Amino acid sequence: MSISDNSTKSLTYSRATRDVIEGFQKDQEKLLTERVNIILLLGWTLVPSFGFLDYILYPTYFNRFLTYRLISAASCLVLYIINRKWKLGSKSLYLGITGAYMVSFAIIKMILETGGFSTPYYAGLNLVFLGMCTVLTVRVQILALHSIILYLVYVASVLAFDRTGSTAVFIANNMFVVCTMGIALVASHVGYRLRFKEYLVRIELEEAQSQLKGYSENLENLVAESEKKYQVLVDNASESIFVIQDGVIKFPNPRTTEVFGYSAEDLENTPFIGLVHNDDRIAVTKQQERVEKEGMTVSTSTFRIVRHSGQTMWADMNAVSIDWGGRPAFLVFLRDVTEKKLMEAELIQAQKMEAIGTLAGGIAHDFNNLLMGVIGYTSLILLERDEADPDYEKLKNIEKLVQSGADLTKQLLGFARGGKYEVKPTDLNNLIQKSSEMFGRTRQEITIHRKYEKDLHPADVDRGQIEQVLLNLYVNAWQAMPGGGDLYLETKNVILDTAHTKLHSLMPGPYVKISVTDTGTGMDQATQQRIFDPFFTTKEMGRGTGLGLASAYGIIKNHGGMINVESEPGRGSTFSIYLPASHGQVQVEKVQRVEIVRSTDTVLLVDDQEMILGVGGEMLKALGYEVFTAQGGEEALAIYREKGDRIDVVILDMIMPRMSGGETYDRLKAVNPDVTVILSSGYSIDGQATEIMARGCNGFIQKPFNIRDLSEKIREVLGRPAKG
Repeated sequence: MSISDNSTKSLTYSRATRDVIEGFQKDQEKLLTERVNIILLLGWTLVPSFGFLDYILYPTYFNRFLTYRLISAASCLVLYIINRKWKLGSKSLYLGITGAYMVSFAIIKMILETGGFSTPYYAGLNLVFLGMCTVLTVRVQILALHSIILYLVYVASVLAFDRTGSTAVFIANNMFVVCTMGIALVASHVGYRLRFKEYLVRIELEEAQSQLKGYSENLENLVAESEKKYQVLVDNASESIFVIQDGVIKFPNPRTTEVFGYSAEDLENTPFIGLVHNDDRIAVTKQQERVEKEGMTVSTSTFRIVRHSGQTMWADMNAVSIDWGGRPAFLVFLRDVTEKKLMEAELIQAQKMEAIGTLAGGIAHDFNNLLMGVIGYTSLILLERDEADPDYEKLKNIEKLVQSGADLTKQLLGFARGGKYEVKPTDLNNLIQKSSEMFGRTRQEITIHRKYEKDLHPADVDRGQIEQVLLNLYVNAWQAMPGGGDLYLETKNVILDTAHTKLHSLMPGPYVKISVTDTGTGMDQATQQRIFDPFFTTKEMGRGTGLGLASAYGIIKNHGGMINVESEPGRGSTFSIYLPASHGQVQVEKVQRVEIVRSTDTVLLVDDQEMILGVGGEMLKALGYEVFTAQGGEEALAIYREKGDRIDVVILDMIMPRMSGGETYDRLKAVNPDVTVILSSGYSIDGQATEIMARGCNGFIQKPFNIRDLSEKIREVLGRPAKG
């Protein structure tokens, strides 16, 4: 039976196995006998000793009280002798309890004769509770039962003989008694649990020592029986096994030479600490010194080693103290845990990005709602102005600034959970060509080199977001080359096996690889570890938000891919993107000028924000639509039940209190299965919106949108010429 550290911390008495409980009870029987002797000894020595207080407080009662004390003390003495002479085991508890009752009855008798609750003798009961609960090593339920019985006998006796005295004193004394009893019971319970946990730890240590002893004996037997068999076992082990003596490696198995990259002869001439990573040498040295100083038989540590090739590898090392050739040494089992460490780092990064992404998504949603009001009213004013108007350019600048704000929220949503908007099979060669040409026209000091894979697999991506990722990488490269330089762009079809994808929780298979390489300043290892963290930037104030690469990381992860970086100071950087290949057909996008189309159709606009209802309603009316507005799902359902035959389309907010957009949509469909609904949200179309779209929703429009976007989306969904 083996009990781990975690189980030792969490295992309670009620959940322990029967064998463990029985063993603990037997262990406690020995302690209980000693503790009963202690409490009985206290009873027959201290009770008479306190008689001098009777002489001071109540001299007229001294002789009578001394008789009470001697009777209770004599009872304790008899019980003490019985417990010492006969080994009663767990039954000795009853002797201790009996002694407590005898002392308590004597004290209660003295309380009744001297003033009831107003007498100071109640303190004697406090001592009984403290002694019984803190000395006896039994479960708190037993102690609580007898403590309550004694307290009730005390209270009932005083009340029965009408010895309550002053009410204030009565309350105060009882509070002291009850609090003392409670504190004593809590202390008893805590002590009992600590003893139980200590017992569990002791069992575990004994079993561990037994196992280790067994391992050592087995190894000695193997060596004694057949050195050849042992050699075969060690040579074919998947772990690195060797002996450390005099600070160097001896008797290494083949796995050891493979791990370190040195021959057995080189290892015997190289101090083991010299193979440890510089940053871990102090910790490893202190661990070794502690093992030698404290005489530990087994030690476990995790650190980095540097292979002969210069590659760093994480290792778990278990070292067992042994006698090797008549001198002390360590038998070492070393396992490569580099992959585990990388997976842990990837998991931590993913959890951190998910947490920050959830926060960022909420901020972006609320910010988009605010931008919706600005861009909506601006487009309404522009609708009434022509280019000759003196305020036209100012209004267009406001639109541009709002679009900049919307682009910022797109970056926030980029690393928020589920940030894709519109996914289509895409020719990444074409996307890279267009984005790099646009970037190159504004950065003449950068020479761009392109190398495209012929017949590159398409990938299912949101083209706008992948373009955003590429532009972020271009800008990052440009900022790393302040004096100009070369930017290399390359695409390639690759197959990733499980060894590459497992670390990133991806599926193995065909991927499209995009490489972006610059000849800039490069990065050290510490910067590379934080390069994808949100709001981390190495640029001076005002030159970066720290969202570009974090957004790129989130977008690529949301597309089922991965992004990594390779860099050295002074030697530039290479960002590699892997996106799952698609079997879909690439669709060529046709860019059409968006025209504002007016109509006399009827629209039900549903949103929990009054500002959105206000600006949205005005935009729809400006387009000629008849508009009904509803501030929530319940109101929308009521309006639709009454006027549904007149309503051509419903524009429905996704995130609303009480009744969400998804629930509202389902209930609208229940009223009219053919209802036409456009979903609207400050979040992206991915995630919850995708689920609603899959249930038959007709379209999605992203906030913030202007009057042209609104006009185009309604016409697209209705799929017919406008009325009127």
